[in-house]
Amino acid sequence: MSKQEDAPRRGRPQTLDRDAVLRIAMMRYWTDGPTRVSINHICQAANVSKPGLYREFGSDDGLKDAVLDLYREAVLVPFYDILTSDEGFTQQIEALIAFTIQDRRPLGIPNGCLQVAMRAHKEDLGEITRNKIDLMRRETLSIYETWIERGKARGEFKADISTKAAALFCDAQNGGAMRMQREGVSNEDIGQTMKLAFTALV
Repeated sequence: MSKQEDAPRRGRPQTLDRDAVLRIAMMRYWTDGPTRVSINHICQAANVSKPGLYREFGSDDGLKDAVLDLYREAVLVPFYDILTSDEGFTQQIEALIAFTIQDRRPLGIPNGCLQVAMRAHKEDLGEITRNKIDLMRRETLSIYETWIERGKARGEFKADISTKAAALFCDAQNGGAMRMQREGVSNEDIGQTMKLAFTALV
């Protein structure tokens, strides 16, 4: 064996599996709460070093920011797809409720909403994460507003209700449903509550 082959390898250490770390962190934040899970907990669960995690994400704030991006793609985009579909308003409401109260056990995901949990603890999180939370909320409200305006144009939504107020109302209903789910309220009761709320809009 040559001296060159025998010499220790230099350069940047082998990178960690970014996607795996993000999935683990997302599930921990989602299950236990974003302020109750430390970087050490994530490192232990993902079997990675703290220096390696910091090299990849920069900080705890950077990790949470990246987790929110993953959550958006995995959970919020399918939710947005319902609102932007060509279905009628009533069918979309039914689909939204069904999506919200679906049995999550076969999917292996926790009850509640990570975005809602992050918003509830926003002031305890880093600046990067707070900015991402605000950006995602603006996106959600904008999609609700577009959905409502389309419903009004088709005569499926009460025209005398402010679009902005209705979007905030819908967002509040979804957040309330997520909190009830975390509190152990049955999906049947949550679904009935959401139906009752949405009847005020049509």
